[in-house]
Amino acid sequence: MMNLDEAIHARRSNRNFEECTISMQEIQQILEAGLLAPSAKNRQPWFFHIIYNEASRRSFLEVMHGGIDELERSYHSQNIVRPDIESAKFTARSMEKAAAIIVVTCKKKYINFYEDDVQWSLRARDIEVTDILSIGAAVQNTLLKATEMGYETLWVCDIFYAYPQIAKFLQTEDPIVSAVCIGKSNQTIQMPHRLSLKEVSTII
Repeated sequence: MMNLDEAIHARRSNRNFEECTISMQEIQQILEAGLLAPSAKNRQPWFFHIIYNEASRRSFLEVMHGGIDELERSYHSQNIVRPDIESAKFTARSMEKAAAIIVVTCKKKYINFYEDDVQWSLRARDIEVTDILSIGAAVQNTLLKATEMGYETLWVCDIFYAYPQIAKFLQTEDPIVSAVCIGKSNQTIQMPHRLSLKEVSTII
């Protein structure tokens, strides 16, 4: 079994899954690693929707494809071409042979919050950002654990192109944050270009 440093270097975003199975016990191991992530004020805002059996995966992907197509038609009617929608369609096709799909939502665990007039340019309250960061940490834990166990993963945000349809499928009003696909691949995926530490850091 690989160590943490090896898992960090081995993790890739896989878009070439092949048919395989994964046990629910293994999925639980992967998600339990997510539960150990740090979270702001220990709110633990993550919730995992496990789309496991073949019929459920097929239904989910039909909903996702349909939502993306609906969005594309809406823009076509306005004579607008969006290449990013084509990318989302490719992602949905890439998900079809994943052994499991896990959709992560955010449980809002705060009733009262304080408007501190933070001049935040990301269009989110600071308390919402901290919960999203917590969920991001949990997702990263799951990706690394799956890699350690010999599985390939794909971290997906193209679900936003079919957001209302997927929310209805999940029967949730909680904000959807991302999805993780888990499976196997027979291809070696090269690490895409990464900026150097010098390019993305400064010493103050």
